[in-house]
Amino acid sequence: MTHGWAGTQLAIDLTQGEIEKRPIDPGLYETYLGGMGIGAKILWDRVPPEVAPFSPDNLLVFAAGVLIGTTAPTAAHGCVSFKSPLTNLTTYSHMGGFWASELKHAGYDTLIISGKSPSPVYLWLNGDRVEIRDASHLLGKDTAETQRAIRKELRNQKAQVICIGPAGENKAYLATIEQPGTGSSSSRTGPGAIMGDKNLKAIAIYGKKDIGIARPAEFNELCQYILDRSEPIRKLFTPEVWCRTMSPAWDTAWYGNADEMPAGVGFESYKEANEAFLKKYLVRETSCNNCPAKCQAWVSLPDGIGYFMRCESFCFSLTCKIPDIAFSLKCANLCIKYGLDTKGTGRTLGYAIDLYQRGILTKEDTGGMALEFGKPEVAYWLLEQMAYRRGIGKVLADGTAEIARVIGKGAEKYAHLVKKVEKSPDFCTIDPTSALTYATNDSFETHAGPLLATTPWYWGEERDKYIRDGWWLYPTEWRKYLDVDYSVDYDGVAELTYYSENARTLANLTGLCWWWAGFMSHTVIKIDTMTDLISHATGMELDKARTQEILQRVRTLVQANNVRLGLRRQHDAIPKKMFGRKPTLLEKELGLVQLEHDKFEKQRDRYYAMRGWNSDAVPTGESLDKLGLDFVREDLTARGILARP
Repeated sequence: MTHGWAGTQLAIDLTQGEIEKRPIDPGLYETYLGGMGIGAKILWDRVPPEVAPFSPDNLLVFAAGVLIGTTAPTAAHGCVSFKSPLTNLTTYSHMGGFWASELKHAGYDTLIISGKSPSPVYLWLNGDRVEIRDASHLLGKDTAETQRAIRKELRNQKAQVICIGPAGENKAYLATIEQPGTGSSSSRTGPGAIMGDKNLKAIAIYGKKDIGIARPAEFNELCQYILDRSEPIRKLFTPEVWCRTMSPAWDTAWYGNADEMPAGVGFESYKEANEAFLKKYLVRETSCNNCPAKCQAWVSLPDGIGYFMRCESFCFSLTCKIPDIAFSLKCANLCIKYGLDTKGTGRTLGYAIDLYQRGILTKEDTGGMALEFGKPEVAYWLLEQMAYRRGIGKVLADGTAEIARVIGKGAEKYAHLVKKVEKSPDFCTIDPTSALTYATNDSFETHAGPLLATTPWYWGEERDKYIRDGWWLYPTEWRKYLDVDYSVDYDGVAELTYYSENARTLANLTGLCWWWAGFMSHTVIKIDTMTDLISHATGMELDKARTQEILQRVRTLVQANNVRLGLRRQHDAIPKKMFGRKPTLLEKELGLVQLEHDKFEKQRDRYYAMRGWNSDAVPTGESLDKLGLDFVREDLTARGILARP
């Protein structure tokens, strides 16, 4: 009996309409575990550099982590891997909610979709029964309408549906794969566009199978230990906290002249308004499968429509300079409806309005619409234009990098990107550990994990207690890095970045929520804890050394995939403006200083060395052989990327 894994890999060729089930290779799954690891290996084997993103030969690899489908707390996050139309690199994107658990309970660890259907279809995975169904009647429907229609057609309200909206059908580079009703999506770098290109509208899943556990008593005991320590993070991940912390004061430099606080609006007034709003309109708090933290909320506004609230629900207030939580929620939920990446779309709106204010975009470009900050109707109109690729939306739908390329006229000067992906607020990038993470990150996600994990909001005796009580993500001896004066040196930045990234990678391979595994100040599920969970679930004899080898192997394979596509050191960069930007008052209170280029470069070299890569971000032949990636070394050598021995 297979423990931990469901035991079956499902492959569907949409061109031929062929469905194939095959037993998983235990050795392969023990080597890469699941999630992005399995996705990276399949993409390496089957999507060579010559394959274009919008090609039938590009794949969508839906992979559940090894702990998905078990009772491990927070084990709900699945992964989809693909070659991105936004970056032209291979990448992966996460989605919480319930679909990944349902995939495992239906009996599948991995779903590989290839080809392109000649007509619109959706997939129905009903346990052992797999069907390719006509979806022509679903075209044009938004994501919520699609889910309702499919569940009604299947006569199964418990089926978990992931789908695309109009943006995906129109192959917008910012298109997402949504799971309506959960607030969860696979958002970054255009997975919805790939799904749309394949004429795949949705995937519906229902399963009843159990996942075997090799050592259930030890596994359950460790799960209870995690739950017993979860109170700090459950208190932190609440809609009330989002309302207190998300305000225009958090960021002072989005795009060009979009960096000014709206007149008369400060942090305290905005915070109080948000809290009052939530108290009045909150219906319930929600969470992903098997997670005790309720980090999302469902609110009902006077218009009678329900809206999801999550951390990125606030970004439109910032980028459009409209300090009104109701406005931001409406924009975020239009993104869910249309199937658009909230992060990328919010920044793109701010960028487009900024270009208009500078005279780079004109009324001739917009069809007569004046793009102005502070105007909700402008934002709503732009979102619709993007989803349906109408007018100026034909360009905006593909994100900031494509806008800068197509418009020209100096627009690129104001496009602040990381590997063509819209970045998060500047406060997330001015910290050296976060800056290095942004520069080297492998999913082209833009997150601030190291900032929040290495700057716990405690000082003196409180900090000592924090580490003594076991909340510190890193090895205890690395406590010294908390006392580094970044105005003098960046000692430890590479180490902290490396370790944080490994923690996130392992969370991905298992399906555990990385918010619990090192994103915020209290790390509940550490690398050692995840290692033990995997061992108890699967029967593998994992120890810290073997786990670190798996993490190094997976991270290196992801890098090698993109090295074949031209990724080098020059692309591992953050916007140049960050090195000249002075910290705000709030950032100074967090102990942040102005980012220095030379110190940053030294830490980047150190990070590459720890990864076993050369100074140009290419894995060395020696490190590839050591990790059992000799097939990668042979390929890179044949392509002239690595020198022959």
